[in-house]
Amino acid sequence: MEGRNSTHNQPASVNIVNGTYPQLITFLVLNVVPSHSALPLLVFLVLSRKIQRHATFVNLMLVFIIVGISSSVLLYAGKHEGPEPSKLLCLLQASLLYGVPAISSMAALMLVLQMFLVIRESFYGRTYMERDHVFRSWIMVMAPYVAWLISVVATAAVGSASPGNVSRNRRFFYCSVKSDPLTDTITTVAAFILFATITFEAATVVLFYKRWVQVQQGSSSKAIDLNLPIRILSFGLYLVIAMSMSLLSIKTPQSPAPDLIIASASMVVVLIFGTQRDILRALCFWRTQDRQDPHVSLNDTESIGSVTKG
Repeated sequence: MEGRNSTHNQPASVNIVNGTYPQLITFLVLNVVPSHSALPLLVFLVLSRKIQRHATFVNLMLVFIIVGISSSVLLYAGKHEGPEPSKLLCLLQASLLYGVPAISSMAALMLVLQMFLVIRESFYGRTYMERDHVFRSWIMVMAPYVAWLISVVATAAVGSASPGNVSRNRRFFYCSVKSDPLTDTITTVAAFILFATITFEAATVVLFYKRWVQVQQGSSSKAIDLNLPIRILSFGLYLVIAMSMSLLSIKTPQSPAPDLIIASASMVVVLIFGTQRDILRALCFWRTQDRQDPHVSLNDTESIGSVTKG
């Protein structure tokens, strides 16, 4: 335990998460498998132009690769179990992971926002042209990393000032920094981002409903393909629930369930977005390409492709 490894002038940490070794392995597998294999493959498919997606979609994949790598730092060093890792290594992982709520929630918000903007333009009969919004796209891509960097630097500063509050045993699965002001700030910022995500998801659902009413009344002949939008909405809702549990665990962290649920986010990303028809078609390169579904055009402004195309 950390208390046996602490110096006399450092407060002993208390293990507040009641985790087991099988749960630790589960935590690592959930982080390592998708972030080191499936997600890089999805990014490769997009960057190789086999499929078309908006930059915010690619960004979400990259963000969860970063999350998986950050969660695996102790595994790389062989310090995921046994004696406490060095304070420097522990602070490194804690700093990276304390930025996870900001970077992951912000990346999800930017993807949901992009979907809302495209669908809103389509709803009002306007064509969304990405080349007209280059500056905005760059801001949407960079925002998650700016939020992450701020969180990382803040955590590193707080942990460096009080190295006795940095430990692995306290959170069991990963290193953490014991600081109420820091965790309160992270919780508040992430909660604000999640609220914004829910707001844009609700606005998108309203637009879907209005278009459905128009189609039913015959005032519009163009239906919206709900394939990808539903996937994005589903993931946004999942992330809000998972992050809410994770943020709640900061205050009442005895159960390992919140950490395991948020660790599954990368796998959920793969299952939701990696099973789209065009991605599966690109993965099965040895098969004869299926004829394009005439009802799902990647160039139609109201199709699955418009939400994610750049």
